[in-house]
Amino acid sequence: MKTLARYSALITSQVARPPSLAFGEAFASTGAERTLVRRARGVAHAHRSGEKTKPKAKIGGRPHQMRRFIRARYGAILSLSLLTACGASFDPGYRVTSFRVLAVQADTPFAKPGDTVHLTSLSYDPQGRTVNWAWATCLNPSASTVEGCLAKINADSGATGVSPIAAEGPGLDRFSYTVPSDALDALPAAARPSALVGVLSVACPGDLSVETGAADLPFRCTDPSSGRVLGGDEYVVGLKRISVRAVDRNQNPSIAKITFDGADWPEGEVKAVTACDTDGNEYAKCADSTKHQIAAVVTPDSVESGTTEFGESFSEQVVVEYYATEGLFENAVRLAESPETGWAARSAARGEELRIWFVVHDDRGGVTWLERSVRVE
Repeated sequence: MKTLARYSALITSQVARPPSLAFGEAFASTGAERTLVRRARGVAHAHRSGEKTKPKAKIGGRPHQMRRFIRARYGAILSLSLLTACGASFDPGYRVTSFRVLAVQADTPFAKPGDTVHLTSLSYDPQGRTVNWAWATCLNPSASTVEGCLAKINADSGATGVSPIAAEGPGLDRFSYTVPSDALDALPAAARPSALVGVLSVACPGDLSVETGAADLPFRCTDPSSGRVLGGDEYVVGLKRISVRAVDRNQNPSIAKITFDGADWPEGEVKAVTACDTDGNEYAKCADSTKHQIAAVVTPDSVESGTTEFGESFSEQVVVEYYATEGLFENAVRLAESPETGWAARSAARGEELRIWFVVHDDRGGVTWLERSVRVE
Protein backbone atom coordinates (compact mmCIF):
# COMPACT_ATOMS: atom_id res chain seq x y z
CA MET A 1 0.00 0.00 0.00
CA LYS A 2 2.36 2.66 -1.29
CA THR A 3 -0.01 5.52 -0.55
CA LEU A 4 0.40 4.89 3.18
CA ALA A 5 4.04 5.78 2.82
CA ARG A 6 3.12 8.95 0.95
CA TYR A 7 0.73 9.92 3.73
CA SER A 8 3.45 9.69 6.36
CA ALA A 9 5.26 12.61 4.77
CA LEU A 10 2.32 14.87 5.56
CA ILE A 11 2.62 14.38 9.31
CA THR A 12 5.50 16.71 10.01
CA SER A 13 5.34 17.49 13.71
CA GLN A 14 5.49 14.15 15.48
CA VAL A 15 8.14 14.05 18.21
CA ALA A 16 10.16 10.83 18.35
CA ARG A 17 10.70 9.72 21.95
CA PRO A 18 11.15 6.41 23.74
CA PRO A 19 7.89 4.82 24.86
CA SER A 20 8.93 5.28 28.51
CA LEU A 21 8.81 9.05 28.00
CA ALA A 22 5.77 9.27 25.77
CA PHE A 23 2.46 10.21 27.22
CA GLY A 24 1.24 8.10 24.39
CA GLU A 25 -1.86 9.70 22.94
CA ALA A 26 -2.17 12.28 20.36
CA PHE A 27 -5.79 12.39 19.57
CA ALA A 28 -6.08 15.42 21.37
CA SER A 29 -3.21 16.08 21.76
CA THR A 30 -4.94 15.95 21.68
CA GLY A 31 -4.44 13.41 21.95
CA ALA A 32 -0.79 12.20 21.34
CA GLU A 33 -0.85 11.32 24.85
CA ARG A 34 -0.80 7.76 24.84
CA THR A 35 -1.61 8.53 21.24
CA LEU A 36 -0.16 10.74 18.57
CA VAL A 37 -2.87 12.58 16.78
CA ARG A 38 -2.66 14.31 13.44
CA ARG A 39 -5.06 17.16 12.82
CA ALA A 40 -4.68 20.44 11.04
CA ARG A 41 -6.65 22.58 13.44
CA GLY A 42 -6.47 23.42 17.15
CA VAL A 43 -5.39 19.93 18.21
CA ALA A 44 -3.07 19.29 15.31
CA HIS A 45 0.53 18.24 15.45
CA ALA A 46 0.86 19.77 12.03
CA HIS A 47 -0.72 23.01 10.98
CA ARG A 48 -1.87 24.41 7.68
CA SER A 49 0.41 26.61 5.66
CA GLY A 50 -0.25 30.24 6.45
CA GLU A 51 -2.19 29.53 9.63
CA LYS A 52 -1.43 31.90 12.47
CA THR A 53 0.49 30.53 15.41
CA LYS A 54 -1.68 30.61 18.53
CA PRO A 55 -0.56 31.34 22.07
CA LYS A 56 0.57 28.45 24.24
CA ALA A 57 -1.60 26.67 26.74
CA LYS A 58 -1.51 27.77 30.34
CA ILE A 59 -0.54 24.84 32.53
CA GLY A 60 -0.85 24.69 36.29
CA GLY A 61 1.74 23.14 38.59
CA ARG A 62 5.14 23.63 40.15
CA PRO A 63 7.60 25.24 37.68
CA HIS A 64 10.28 22.52 37.63
CA GLN A 65 7.66 19.80 37.23
CA MET A 66 5.91 21.68 34.46
CA ARG A 67 9.17 22.04 32.55
CA ARG A 68 9.55 18.28 32.72
CA PHE A 69 5.93 17.86 31.67
CA ILE A 70 6.33 20.18 28.69
CA ARG A 71 9.46 18.38 27.49
CA ALA A 72 7.97 14.92 27.90
CA ARG A 73 4.48 15.44 26.56
CA TYR A 74 4.33 18.39 24.23
CA GLY A 75 7.83 19.29 23.14
CA ALA A 76 7.67 21.44 20.06
CA ILE A 77 3.96 20.91 19.50
CA LEU A 78 2.55 22.52 22.63
CA SER A 79 1.61 25.70 20.85
CA LEU A 80 -0.48 23.71 18.39
CA SER A 81 -2.05 21.01 20.56
CA LEU A 82 -3.48 22.66 23.66
CA LEU A 83 -4.04 26.27 22.85
CA THR A 84 -5.24 29.25 24.79
CA ALA A 85 -6.06 32.23 22.62
CA CYS A 86 -5.95 35.72 24.05
CA GLY A 87 -8.30 37.22 21.50
CA ALA A 88 -11.76 36.30 20.30
CA SER A 89 -10.58 35.09 16.87
CA PHE A 90 -9.47 31.65 18.06
CA ASP A 91 -11.10 28.91 20.11
CA PRO A 92 -8.67 27.54 22.71
CA GLY A 93 -7.73 23.90 22.15
CA TYR A 94 -9.67 22.84 25.24
CA ARG A 95 -12.95 24.09 23.73
CA VAL A 96 -14.44 21.26 21.70
CA THR A 97 -16.35 22.95 18.89
CA SER A 98 -15.58 20.51 16.07
CA PHE A 99 -15.09 16.77 15.72
CA ARG A 100 -12.38 15.59 18.11
CA VAL A 101 -10.81 12.42 19.42
CA LEU A 102 -9.64 13.36 22.89
CA ALA A 103 -8.05 10.10 24.03
CA VAL A 104 -7.66 6.39 23.37
CA GLN A 105 -7.30 3.96 26.25
CA ALA A 106 -5.66 0.54 26.15
CA ASP A 107 -6.84 -1.64 29.02
CA THR A 108 -3.31 -3.04 29.14
CA PRO A 109 -0.85 -0.20 28.37
CA PHE A 110 2.02 -2.66 28.90
CA ALA A 111 1.19 -6.04 27.34
CA LYS A 112 3.08 -9.30 27.18
CA PRO A 113 3.24 -11.52 24.08
CA GLY A 114 -0.05 -13.36 23.68
CA ASP A 115 -2.11 -10.74 25.55
CA THR A 116 -5.26 -9.37 23.95
CA VAL A 117 -5.45 -5.61 24.38
CA HIS A 118 -8.79 -3.81 24.24
CA LEU A 119 -8.82 -0.17 23.14
CA THR A 120 -11.56 2.38 23.75
CA SER A 121 -11.70 5.89 22.34
CA LEU A 122 -13.15 9.15 23.64
CA SER A 123 -14.53 11.24 20.80
CA TYR A 124 -17.14 13.94 20.35
CA ASP A 125 -18.87 15.48 17.37
CA PRO A 126 -20.99 18.59 18.02
CA GLN A 127 -23.00 17.76 14.90
CA GLY A 128 -23.87 14.27 16.11
CA ARG A 129 -22.80 12.61 12.87
CA THR A 130 -22.09 8.89 12.52
CA VAL A 131 -18.35 8.37 12.83
CA ASN A 132 -16.71 5.72 10.67
CA TRP A 133 -13.50 4.19 12.01
CA ALA A 134 -10.61 2.19 10.56
CA TRP A 135 -7.87 0.48 12.57
CA ALA A 136 -4.46 -0.92 11.64
CA THR A 137 -1.42 -2.06 13.63
CA CYS A 138 2.35 -2.12 13.36
CA LEU A 139 4.58 -4.38 15.46
CA ASN A 140 8.02 -3.10 16.42
CA PRO A 141 8.32 -0.32 13.83
CA SER A 142 11.74 1.21 13.24
CA ALA A 143 10.55 4.44 14.89
CA SER A 144 7.81 4.96 17.48
CA THR A 145 6.20 7.72 15.42
CA VAL A 146 3.27 7.90 13.02
CA GLU A 147 5.75 7.88 10.15
CA GLY A 148 7.49 4.79 11.49
CA CYS A 149 4.23 2.93 11.99
CA LEU A 150 2.94 3.83 8.54
CA ALA A 151 6.19 2.63 6.97
CA LYS A 152 5.91 -0.70 8.82
CA ILE A 153 2.26 -1.12 7.85
CA ASN A 154 3.18 -0.39 4.23
CA ALA A 155 6.05 -2.89 4.27
CA ASP A 156 4.00 -5.65 5.92
CA SER A 157 1.10 -5.17 3.52
CA GLY A 158 3.42 -5.24 0.53
CA ALA A 159 5.09 -8.43 1.73
CA THR A 160 1.91 -10.33 2.52
CA GLY A 161 -0.55 -8.86 0.03
CA VAL A 162 -3.07 -8.58 2.87
CA SER A 163 -5.01 -5.37 3.48
CA PRO A 164 -3.48 -3.47 6.38
CA ILE A 165 -6.91 -2.49 7.72
CA ALA A 166 -7.71 -4.80 10.63
CA ALA A 167 -11.20 -3.44 11.29
CA GLU A 168 -13.47 -0.71 9.95
CA GLY A 169 -17.07 0.40 10.22
CA PRO A 170 -19.54 2.95 11.63
CA GLY A 171 -19.38 3.53 15.36
CA LEU A 172 -16.40 1.21 15.68
CA ASP A 173 -14.70 3.28 18.38
CA ARG A 174 -13.38 0.13 20.11
CA PHE A 175 -10.75 -2.25 18.84
CA SER A 176 -9.02 -5.38 20.14
CA TYR A 177 -5.60 -6.70 19.20
CA THR A 178 -3.70 -9.81 20.27
CA VAL A 179 0.04 -9.30 20.60
CA PRO A 180 1.85 -12.06 18.66
CA SER A 181 3.33 -14.71 20.94
CA ASP A 182 6.73 -14.23 19.31
CA ALA A 183 6.68 -10.42 19.47
CA LEU A 184 9.91 -10.30 21.50
CA ASP A 185 11.69 -13.35 20.11
CA ALA A 186 13.49 -11.68 17.21
CA LEU A 187 14.58 -8.62 19.18
CA PRO A 188 18.09 -8.33 20.59
CA ALA A 189 18.27 -7.54 24.30
CA ALA A 190 19.22 -3.91 23.62
CA ALA A 191 16.04 -3.35 21.59
CA ARG A 192 13.54 -4.89 24.01
CA PRO A 193 13.01 -1.70 26.07
CA SER A 194 11.57 -0.15 22.89
CA ALA A 195 9.33 -3.07 21.88
CA LEU A 196 5.84 -1.85 21.05
CA VAL A 197 2.70 -2.20 19.02
CA GLY A 198 1.45 0.92 17.29
CA VAL A 199 -2.32 1.06 16.79
CA LEU A 200 -3.24 3.45 13.99
CA SER A 201 -6.81 4.73 13.87
CA VAL A 202 -8.74 6.88 11.44
CA ALA A 203 -11.96 8.53 12.65
CA CYS A 204 -14.17 10.09 9.98
CA PRO A 205 -17.49 11.83 10.73
CA GLY A 206 -18.75 10.79 7.31
CA ASP A 207 -18.12 8.03 4.78
CA LEU A 208 -14.60 6.58 5.08
CA SER A 209 -12.75 4.69 2.39
CA VAL A 210 -9.18 3.46 2.09
CA GLU A 211 -7.99 3.95 -1.46
CA THR A 212 -4.99 1.85 -2.40
CA GLY A 213 -4.60 3.68 -5.70
CA ALA A 214 -4.93 7.20 -4.37
CA ALA A 215 -2.38 9.74 -5.51
CA ASP A 216 -2.50 11.72 -2.28
CA LEU A 217 -3.96 10.47 1.02
CA PRO A 218 -4.87 6.79 1.34
CA PHE A 219 -7.84 7.83 3.50
CA ARG A 220 -10.85 9.51 1.98
CA CYS A 221 -13.54 10.98 4.22
CA THR A 222 -16.65 12.37 2.51
CA ASP A 223 -19.87 14.06 3.58
CA PRO A 224 -22.64 11.48 2.88
CA SER A 225 -25.25 14.11 2.00
CA SER A 226 -23.24 16.32 -0.35
CA GLY A 227 -20.38 14.06 -1.43
CA ARG A 228 -17.87 16.75 -0.41
CA VAL A 229 -14.45 15.40 0.48
CA LEU A 230 -13.64 16.49 4.02
CA GLY A 231 -10.36 18.27 4.59
CA GLY A 232 -7.55 16.95 6.74
CA ASP A 233 -8.73 19.21 9.57
CA GLU A 234 -12.17 17.59 9.65
CA TYR A 235 -11.21 14.02 10.55
CA VAL A 236 -8.59 12.50 12.82
CA VAL A 237 -5.68 10.11 12.29
CA GLY A 238 -3.97 8.94 15.47
CA LEU A 239 -1.42 6.48 16.83
CA LYS A 240 -1.70 4.70 20.17
CA ARG A 241 1.46 3.03 21.50
CA ILE A 242 1.26 -0.20 23.48
CA SER A 243 4.54 -1.25 25.10
CA VAL A 244 5.37 -4.96 24.82
CA ARG A 245 7.11 -6.39 27.90
CA ALA A 246 7.89 -9.82 29.31
CA VAL A 247 7.38 -8.78 32.94
CA ASP A 248 6.60 -5.08 33.40
CA ARG A 249 3.03 -3.85 33.70
CA ASN A 250 1.34 -0.46 33.88
CA GLN A 251 -2.16 0.18 35.14
CA ASN A 252 -4.28 3.01 33.83
CA PRO A 253 -4.72 5.84 36.34
CA SER A 254 -7.99 5.89 38.25
CA ILE A 255 -10.19 8.87 39.15
CA ALA A 256 -11.39 8.73 42.76
CA LYS A 257 -13.82 11.62 42.44
CA ILE A 258 -14.77 14.77 40.56
CA THR A 259 -15.23 17.91 42.63
CA PHE A 260 -17.13 21.15 42.02
CA ASP A 261 -16.28 24.08 44.28
CA GLY A 262 -14.65 21.65 46.70
CA ALA A 263 -17.60 19.23 47.02
CA ASP A 264 -18.08 15.85 45.39
CA TRP A 265 -19.72 16.06 41.97
CA PRO A 266 -21.48 12.73 41.42
CA GLU A 267 -22.19 11.24 38.03
CA GLY A 268 -25.54 12.34 36.61
CA GLU A 269 -25.76 15.56 38.61
CA VAL A 270 -26.09 18.58 36.31
CA LYS A 271 -24.77 21.73 37.96
CA ALA A 272 -26.57 25.04 37.36
CA VAL A 273 -24.18 27.96 36.76
CA THR A 274 -24.37 31.65 35.91
CA ALA A 275 -22.61 32.83 32.76
CA CYS A 276 -19.71 35.26 32.75
CA ASP A 277 -20.44 38.53 30.93
CA THR A 278 -17.94 37.87 28.16
CA ASP A 279 -17.60 35.96 24.93
CA GLY A 280 -13.86 36.48 24.89
CA ASN A 281 -11.19 34.00 25.91
CA GLU A 282 -9.82 35.57 29.10
CA TYR A 283 -10.86 33.76 32.25
CA ALA A 284 -9.49 36.56 34.45
CA LYS A 285 -12.15 38.95 33.13
CA CYS A 286 -14.99 36.90 34.59
CA ALA A 287 -16.55 37.96 37.87
CA ASP A 288 -15.70 35.78 40.85
CA SER A 289 -19.37 34.87 41.25
CA THR A 290 -19.32 33.13 37.84
CA LYS A 291 -16.09 31.20 38.42
CA HIS A 292 -16.05 27.64 39.73
CA GLN A 293 -13.25 25.37 40.91
CA ILE A 294 -13.34 21.88 39.42
CA ALA A 295 -10.97 18.94 39.75
CA ALA A 296 -10.39 15.28 38.91
CA VAL A 297 -8.84 13.68 41.98
CA VAL A 298 -6.87 10.51 41.24
CA THR A 299 -6.42 7.53 43.53
CA PRO A 300 -3.05 7.25 45.33
CA ASP A 301 -2.11 4.09 43.41
CA SER A 302 -2.50 5.92 40.10
CA VAL A 303 1.07 7.21 40.44
CA GLU A 304 3.30 4.16 40.07
CA SER A 305 7.02 3.86 40.77
CA GLY A 306 9.58 1.09 40.96
CA THR A 307 12.22 -0.64 38.87
CA THR A 308 11.66 -1.94 35.35
CA GLU A 309 12.59 -5.41 34.15
CA PHE A 310 15.63 -3.74 32.60
CA GLY A 311 16.88 -2.45 35.94
CA GLU A 312 15.87 1.20 35.49
CA SER A 313 14.03 3.07 38.22
CA PHE A 314 10.93 5.09 37.35
CA SER A 315 8.37 7.33 38.99
CA GLU A 316 5.33 8.27 36.97
CA GLN A 317 4.09 11.76 36.36
CA VAL A 318 0.32 12.07 36.10
CA VAL A 319 -1.55 15.04 34.65
CA VAL A 320 -5.18 16.05 34.23
CA GLU A 321 -6.37 17.64 31.00
CA TYR A 322 -9.65 19.56 30.89
CA TYR A 323 -11.97 19.95 27.88
CA ALA A 324 -15.44 21.44 27.48
CA THR A 325 -17.95 22.13 24.73
CA GLU A 326 -17.96 25.77 25.88
CA GLY A 327 -16.49 28.02 28.56
CA LEU A 328 -13.15 29.18 29.89
CA PHE A 329 -10.53 27.29 31.90
CA GLU A 330 -8.00 29.00 34.12
CA ASN A 331 -5.58 26.15 33.34
CA ALA A 332 -6.37 23.46 30.80
CA VAL A 333 -3.73 21.09 32.20
CA ARG A 334 -2.85 20.40 35.84
CA LEU A 335 -0.53 18.06 37.66
CA ALA A 336 -2.54 15.33 39.37
CA GLU A 337 -1.05 16.22 42.76
CA SER A 338 -2.69 19.67 42.44
CA PRO A 339 -5.54 19.10 39.99
CA GLU A 340 -7.95 21.94 40.73
CA THR A 341 -8.56 24.51 38.02
CA GLY A 342 -10.99 27.36 37.47
CA TRP A 343 -13.82 27.24 34.94
CA ALA A 344 -16.54 29.70 33.88
CA ALA A 345 -19.30 29.63 31.28
CA ARG A 346 -19.40 32.39 28.67
CA SER A 347 -22.44 34.53 27.93
CA ALA A 348 -23.06 32.84 24.56
CA ALA A 349 -23.82 29.59 26.41
CA ARG A 350 -26.83 30.93 28.33
CA GLY A 351 -29.67 28.43 28.23
CA GLU A 352 -27.40 25.57 27.10
CA GLU A 353 -26.24 22.34 28.70
CA LEU A 354 -22.48 21.93 28.41
CA ARG A 355 -20.19 18.91 28.69
CA ILE A 356 -16.88 18.88 30.55
CA TRP A 357 -14.30 16.10 30.18
CA PHE A 358 -11.63 15.21 32.73
CA VAL A 359 -8.84 13.22 31.03
CA VAL A 360 -6.04 11.81 33.21
CA HIS A 361 -2.75 10.63 31.69
CA ASP A 362 0.38 9.06 33.06
CA ASP A 363 3.69 9.22 31.20
CA ARG A 364 3.83 5.47 30.45
CA GLY A 365 0.78 5.23 28.21
CA GLY A 366 -2.02 5.04 30.78
CA VAL A 367 -5.18 7.14 30.47
CA THR A 368 -8.68 7.36 31.89
CA TRP A 369 -11.49 9.90 31.81
CA LEU A 370 -14.85 10.98 33.22
CA GLU A 371 -17.48 13.44 32.03
CA ARG A 372 -19.85 15.86 33.75
CA SER A 373 -22.50 18.35 32.60
CA VAL A 374 -23.53 21.88 33.57
CA ARG A 375 -26.56 23.98 32.68
CA VAL A 376 -25.97 27.68 32.05
CA GLU A 377 -28.69 29.99 33.33
